[in-house]
Amino acid sequence: MCGLSGQEVKEVVGGLFFIGLVVVFVSLLGCAGAYFESRCFIIFYMCFLIVIILGQLFITVVLLIRREKIEQFLRDNVDEIIRQYGGNETQMFWKLLDSVQTSAQCCGRLTSNEWRNNTVIESLGGTDIYPCSCFNATCPVILARTHSFGNGSDIYKTGCEKVLVDWLEMNIIVIFGMDVGLFLVQILQFIFGIQTFKCIGLKTRELHPNNLLDDTEENPAAQPEHQEYSMENNQFDSQTYDPQMDSGYYHHSGYVDGNYDNPEFYPEQDNSQI
Repeated sequence: MCGLSGQEVKEVVGGLFFIGLVVVFVSLLGCAGAYFESRCFIIFYMCFLIVIILGQLFITVVLLIRREKIEQFLRDNVDEIIRQYGGNETQMFWKLLDSVQTSAQCCGRLTSNEWRNNTVIESLGGTDIYPCSCFNATCPVILARTHSFGNGSDIYKTGCEKVLVDWLEMNIIVIFGMDVGLFLVQILQFIFGIQTFKCIGLKTRELHPNNLLDDTEENPAAQPEHQEYSMENNQFDSQTYDPQMDSGYYHHSGYVDGNYDNPEFYPEQDNSQI
């Protein structure tokens, strides 16, 4: 019998709930990393974000590659749902089928004649018996159940597959735009995470400027320059002191060794000028 059992429905719901928790956890991790200025949290946030982006790309590629098989799988399942519709057990997909036929104003997958394969309609033995969701006006009920049946010809003539395909063709640009927009938002989140990581690192270095270990690791060329400067200072201090360079007297204009009082070094004055 087509459709999900109670246990399978619980598994699907549990899987969706787990995916939601993962998304919430990743978002909270990024917020916590920015609030507490933790580069470790930011790294984990970006790693999880990369996994989510790659997962979306993988699912998109699989859908494009296996499109025909997926469409055939859906066709087979819809045909089986139509055949089993209205039985003793209420199925989740029956409600979904009623909603699609009512909102899209369609009946059956391709044509309304597919409802002749329904087990309940075959047991009734009528020719114009359809689910009430197929009727265009008030349903002339002949079998009142959770999923009732009616007898009449005032039904929707178009199959639901054609309606859904037409709707997808009309809205494919919107769907593709939403997918691309979501992908771009995630890329921007990743870039924001990188910038936050860099800002936290710069702020950490500003708050701890005397951390020699970090300075040595980030700028390994600084230590050799310091050693070279020390060697130059030692070489300058070890130079020999030359007293002649610091005697305070210079051999200039006939003055030797500071002998300023010797009259032979003074030029004779011209008395005629006095």
